[in-house]
Formats: sequence, C-alpha cells, structure tokens
Amino acid sequence: MPRRLFVAVLAVLVMGAIVAPAAPAQSGDPTLEEGSTPAARRTQAYEKTIKLAINDIQNYWEVAFPDVYNAPYDRIPDNRIFAAHPGIKLPKCQGQKLGYKDAENNAFYCYVSNFVAYDDVSLFPQLYRDFGDLSVALVLAHEWGHAVQDRADNADQPTVFKELQADCFAGSWVSRVAEGKAKGLSLKGGNLDTALTAMLQFRDAPGSSADDPSAHGSGFDRVSAFQDGFDQGAEQCAPYFEDPPVITEIPFTDEQDAASGGNVPVEDVIPLSVELLNDFYLQVEPGFVAPTLDNVASFDSAGPKAQLPVCGGTTPSRKDIKNRVFYCIDDGYFAFDEPYLQHVYDDIGDFGVATLLANPWATYVQLNQGFPGAADNSDNAVLGADCFTGGFAAAMYNGALSSTTLGGSVVLSPGDLDETVQAFIDYSGARGLAGTLDVTFARLRAFRDGFLNGYGVCAGNYSDTSVTLG
Repeated sequence: MPRRLFVAVLAVLVMGAIVAPAAPAQSGDPTLEEGSTPAARRTQAYEKTIKLAINDIQNYWEVAFPDVYNAPYDRIPDNRIFAAHPGIKLPKCQGQKLGYKDAENNAFYCYVSNFVAYDDVSLFPQLYRDFGDLSVALVLAHEWGHAVQDRADNADQPTVFKELQADCFAGSWVSRVAEGKAKGLSLKGGNLDTALTAMLQFRDAPGSSADDPSAHGSGFDRVSAFQDGFDQGAEQCAPYFEDPPVITEIPFTDEQDAASGGNVPVEDVIPLSVELLNDFYLQVEPGFVAPTLDNVASFDSAGPKAQLPVCGGTTPSRKDIKNRVFYCIDDGYFAFDEPYLQHVYDDIGDFGVATLLANPWATYVQLNQGFPGAADNSDNAVLGADCFTGGFAAAMYNGALSSTTLGGSVVLSPGDLDETVQAFIDYSGARGLAGTLDVTFARLRAFRDGFLNGYGVCAGNYSDTSVTLG
C-alpha cells in the first residue's frame, strides 16, 4: 500500500534566452478578412498581435529608456527582427553563422549585432495556441530587455542577472498593458496567474547553481523579477547589476539529497511542518501558544460522511471542504483534505504541503493578535497570512529553525520556493479561484513581502481592511 501523508482521521553566448509565456489575453479585436477559414483568421490574429507588440514595446522604450538611462533609445530596425523558419538567412551573431536551427524552439536577441529572432514555426505558434496572444508579446518584451541591456552597455554582466533583469523589464511593459496604454493589447482577469504557471516551465531545474553560465533563475526568482517590474516599473530593474536581487537557487548538498528531490519522507511532512511553524512563531510572536499534532486532523472530502469535519456544530458541504486546508475557529483545530495534500506532496513537493499548512497557522496567530479581518477571512487578512508565511520561509532559508524530528537546524531545499509558487497556483485552481481574478499573483506578492522584508512588516502592510486581492 502507498504510504499516506497523515493517519489521523476525523470522527495540501550572447543570446538572451526565452522568457516565460504569459496568460491568455486579448489583443483587442483584430480586423480579420471575412470569409476566411478559422485557421486563416487565427494566423491573421497571431501576426497582427506580433506586429502590435513589437510596435508598442519599441514605443515604450522610446520613453522609458531616456527616463531610466538618461539617453535616447535606438530602435531595433524592422529589418533586424526575424520570424525564423526553415531556409531563412539570419545575420551573423558576433561573427557566428546562424540558421533556423539556432532559433528553433527559441527566441533570442543577439548582443552587439543587434537583432531579434524568434521561432515562427514551432515555439511562437504553440505559445499563442496554448497561452494566448499576450504570451508571444511577453517573450518579445523579454528579448527587448536584452536589447536595452546592450544599449546600456550591460552585455557583459553575469547571465543570471541579465535574464532576471530582462524578466523585470518585461514585467514593466506588461504593467503598461494592464493600464490600458498598449494600443491593441489588453489584459483580462486571471491572465497574470496563468503567466506565473507558464513562467515555471522556463525556470532552472532545482539544484542548479546561479553561477552556471546558462543560469536563468529559479521559478521564484523569475516570478520575483517579473513582479518587481510590474509593480515598480523599469526604474526598479535598472540597478540589478549594482544592487542585485536575492537569488534563491540552492544546490543539492549531496547525491542522496538530489535523489530525494530534497523531500522528507511523506510520513514526516505534517509533524515536521508543525514543529517548524511552532518554532518560528515562538521566536517572533510573544505569548504564542503552540498547537500540537493533536490539533491537526485529516479527512477525505469524498469519503464517508461520518469522518467529515464538524466545525461550530455543523458539517460543511463537501463542495466547501473539497481540496481545502483550513483552521476551524469555533473548535480550535486545523484540518485538511488528505487526498489533496497527498497530491501536493506527490506532484509538487514537501514544502508545497508546508506552505499550505502555514497559511491557516498564520490565521490562528492573527486571531490571537486581533488582526483586522482575520475572523471573516477578509482579503487583507488572507494576504497578511501569506506575508506571515513568507517570513516563516525566510527563517528556514536563513537556517533559523530547528526540528527534533530531523535532529537539528532545518533549511530550505533546492526548489522549495518554487514549490510555494506551484502550491499557490494549484490551490487557487483546486478551490475554483482561478480564471477571473489574479489571486495567486496577489498572494505571491504578499508572500515575497514577508520573505524579502521580514515578518515584522506584515502587520503594518496588511492590517488595513481596504487591502484587497483584486
């Protein structure tokens, strides 16, 4: 028999490489030829999207580059932008001959030689089909980020910082789209969340080193850079080489660690998470009363009614508790849908489980604090709990927590912060929250706040009940 997560049952060179694709979005209503086939109309819309994006990205940098670098922006000429396909003749890249095979399943900017090429046969059409029209625009925005580096004489910087800065620059342009300033392009609710999902597909593998010449950053690093640009503009991205962002790529300690993916055995996940969460809050929260494993219970939302949780004298509907991790205020216990958290452990990893359990743990702390909105699960309290969880993750990252289960200090494993991103995305989808609101984008912003700035900022930043997820 497979081992279960929990056994208690009541009576979760020279070329800038590709950026992650964004979510499905709308590029207005492209004028299409009447009477054309669906495939022809799709091709027309695809081509118009690329044309609109290139034009607006160039226009954006004509204003942003002088603001950031105090110099005029040199547009990439139209004849230096290549939709690559078999048989195409590309310019030499710093003296090196290139053909379609160099652009296949890729998009790149060639420093010094000053041109952009993208795969117009496989990559871009697939992105357009799978993620929507803004996806190809975002890839182009990333590549223009490398062109900006070239014009700012930053082509010789470490690769990982160039890639993250290009993600940041791309975020600054997407913010322009979100504000309705990009002619013919717009965002819809949920687009940014899907962008995060796509971004993870282009992250470095867990255990990679930031010093690797081909390093692009972990999923968490790339999301962080993109959000930096989206929230604060290109000015936030420019100092990435002088004042680098935090890079969280962590190498595996040994072959055994790599073989396990940094995951502890399944039966240890919940007990270890409880230990570490209690250690954290005992250090940062005066008067904290630590819950125990006896306060944590599991259930199967599809199982017999007799084992479903009872909270406040009533049994919630199966729909309300399916794929749920929560704190029952009335009766003072934590509960989770075991099949769902088993899926998170199996398909995402142990820190995905810890992240999802940390959120109701933070709610418990908020209730004891009298945190505004905690009892009503208001948006500001949800984001505050995510910020608390970011502080918890930072304490682990810094080796400040310990466990008797593991016999010493416990630190984050390679890929753990990517598991947080994945867990937030998965939980939003599993709870039916994805699609119309960028809930995960907002929650990760709050998590990053706690992780990068510390637990101490959370109460001040999220106590205002006017703070919302939308």
